[in-house]
Amino acid sequence: MLVPLRPFALSMAIVLALVSAAAHAQPAPSEEAPPPTTTPRPVVMPMTPGTELRQQTPKPTTPRPPRSRVVSAPGSAPADTVASKPIPGVGNLQPERPARNAKADYSFCNRTSYALSIAVGIRNGGLLSTRGWWIVPAGECRVVIKGELKQPTFYTFARSSFAHSGSIRTWGGSQTLCTGKGTFQATSDGSDQCGPGYEAQGFARVDTEGKTAWTTTLTETPGFKSLDQARVAGLQRLLADLGRFEGTIDGVPGPKFAEALGQVRTALAVAMSDAAGLYNKLLAEAAKNQASAGLTFCNRTQDIIFSALGIESQGKKRSMGWWRLQPGQCEKVIKDRLTERYVYAFAAADRAEGVAESWGGTKQFCTRDATFDIEDSSDCQGRSLKSTGFLEIDTGDRPGLTFEFAARKDASQ
Repeated sequence: MLVPLRPFALSMAIVLALVSAAAHAQPAPSEEAPPPTTTPRPVVMPMTPGTELRQQTPKPTTPRPPRSRVVSAPGSAPADTVASKPIPGVGNLQPERPARNAKADYSFCNRTSYALSIAVGIRNGGLLSTRGWWIVPAGECRVVIKGELKQPTFYTFARSSFAHSGSIRTWGGSQTLCTGKGTFQATSDGSDQCGPGYEAQGFARVDTEGKTAWTTTLTETPGFKSLDQARVAGLQRLLADLGRFEGTIDGVPGPKFAEALGQVRTALAVAMSDAAGLYNKLLAEAAKNQASAGLTFCNRTQDIIFSALGIESQGKKRSMGWWRLQPGQCEKVIKDRLTERYVYAFAAADRAEGVAESWGGTKQFCTRDATFDIEDSSDCQGRSLKSTGFLEIDTGDRPGLTFEFAARKDASQ
């Protein structure tokens, strides 16, 4: 089954608790049917099947992505700093943990089974500045802002690593700020409009209540009781990503987990005492697998384009969009191995004046102007949706593929 990378992400919970943060630390280096009577306009232009070129019409406001749910807890003192207990087959990571009654630093603790990337925003005069990414392994904590906290409000966003199989998870809120692909610094006015190479994300607002130190703990559902349990779950998830573990990701180090871990230690030549090295190598292997799998859209034009994906599996059609691609930008729209021989795509250029291009075909999928994920993309008119012609992409049964939207040499092509 294909697992698309959604243009928006799953809602998760943030638990905020007091402890340790003001100067920034450096972040880690990141079927066939007749043509529709009404042509759809994604945010850019009308379109008809067959890649016809049409005159640009005024574009509506770019849709704001859905926001994650945020659960805030009053600041409270964290547990005492204690040495992490060795776990059979895992070893002792001796992870960084915030100290009780800390007077400085902003820390993030990852009580999930995912490796997470963290971005932080602050108000800077009339604008909002963001910076990222800090990598926080499962079951660990990281200081992202060093020194005493000077500002009363911060904005935070986290996402699961692209190395993991399945959809990207996010932890955020309703404040729109800009993020970059790799290590980045960005400035925005809080709107959905970000510069080339940046994208808008929903950040959670964190009020520190005048404290000079703070910790944000990120969790998942169902949750793990401790960072140690999350650390084991993180290893279980990476082993599962690599096809080495088929058990439940529950943070319990059972016999199957110990056996799988022993096998990869030998295969990767990692010492029993090097638990951190083992996690990092597993993460790197999983990232390597993901890099060669899935479907990537690339924009080889001089225009911004909005793209959409169509999937047909076992007679059921699903459509998703919009991915906003800057000139030269690529975006992975399916993360995992391709399992269908054919996938489908549509894109339209965002051009204020003159003739704008679209890329489409005769395979009909449902779309709408705003961001969408339509599970049953068949009866479009009956659901007040638009029927849009998508072009067919032959994957050749390959596990991974890059598809490029390129400009035509002239309008007759």
